[in-house]
Amino acid sequence: MNTVTKPLWSYDVQKTEQWLTEQAKAGYHLTELHRFKRRFTFENGQPKEVTYRIGYDKIKPATLSNTMRNDGWEKVTQSGKWYVIANERPQAEVTTSTSRDAIIKRNNYTFYAFMAILIYITGTMLANIALFSTVYIASDGNVEVEESPFWIITYIGSALGTAFYIFMLYSVWKIKKTNKALSTENQTTYSTQHNLEKKNQSKAEEKQLKRDGLLIKRRKFGWMYSPDKLEKWLEQHAAEGNRLYRVNRLGTTFYFRKGEPQHIKYSADYQNLWNDIYYEIHRQAGWKDEFSSKGALQKWTIWTKKYEKGQTPPALYSDKTHKLKQAKKVALSYTVLFLPLVLMYLFIASMNIGYMFRKEEAWTLHDTNTIMFFILILVFGTFITKTWMYYFRLRRA
Repeated sequence: MNTVTKPLWSYDVQKTEQWLTEQAKAGYHLTELHRFKRRFTFENGQPKEVTYRIGYDKIKPATLSNTMRNDGWEKVTQSGKWYVIANERPQAEVTTSTSRDAIIKRNNYTFYAFMAILIYITGTMLANIALFSTVYIASDGNVEVEESPFWIITYIGSALGTAFYIFMLYSVWKIKKTNKALSTENQTTYSTQHNLEKKNQSKAEEKQLKRDGLLIKRRKFGWMYSPDKLEKWLEQHAAEGNRLYRVNRLGTTFYFRKGEPQHIKYSADYQNLWNDIYYEIHRQAGWKDEFSSKGALQKWTIWTKKYEKGQTPPALYSDKTHKLKQAKKVALSYTVLFLPLVLMYLFIASMNIGYMFRKEEAWTLHDTNTIMFFILILVFGTFITKTWMYYFRLRRA
């Protein structure tokens, strides 16, 4: 028996699966996974070519479908919601695999939790820096620093805090990278061809369309906080003969191609989880994805579908309450993202505002920074307000 501890194995399940396959080639075959101890147990045997897949399932114990069992998969071990399956068939003959959706969804929750911690720690550090700066400026630089009698504790605490902050940064980066790899692991041929054709078309024709005056450009900032207004804006353009041609990577610049007026339904959809199934379902229903955001915190897709005059405009989801749930999800997501920043800037600005009126000097950089904090409070507060106004507009409708 042989045991190996891998503390961060779940950060990159694909790498862990490859490692398990390499262990099997060396004659070490997995027998047990302990999720809390982060430990893998192996038994010695004959070297074999074994394909491993790691799954995550809320239903315990996880069971394999008849299709997967007939394809040669067998469950090796399970610990909590994590389980490992193995297949001794040649990899070229294996046609099935586990779904990555549950792992991606779990990683998303972890990612948002780590981001919240990072925002809190960063906000605390900035608040302390701002407080020190205010005291330093108010005292004209006459600040006396006393050495702590427990300096070793201070330094150890600082080192541990720095290490924890770096670990959070690494976790956010690694989870984002892993989710991207898992999301694109099973990309369909249709999806790849669709994106390639769209990219080639934009490169080959865009310059000529601009020369002919058939391509116009419009900017739309912050539309994700009021997506219903974006949909109406795009539909109005289509009715005027300006059909959406493409959107830039940031999602702020919209290019329209001039032509005949058309009846086109637009739908801006927010998703916490992306996968091929999501895209294929809507494409098979006749929808076309015109834009997909690339950010980790803003996962938007703009869908379009033509319909004839006199017909009822199509809906992306048949369940009428789904749109309202999505709107609430949007409002909550951006509130969680921006509210800590608003509170942090409000605290810093309140500390500085008193000093602005007490000092006798002329306008300083400190005053400019304070005004900037109030501007940031207004901007982020507006984002939060607009998302909740979007939710209540749909609720009233």
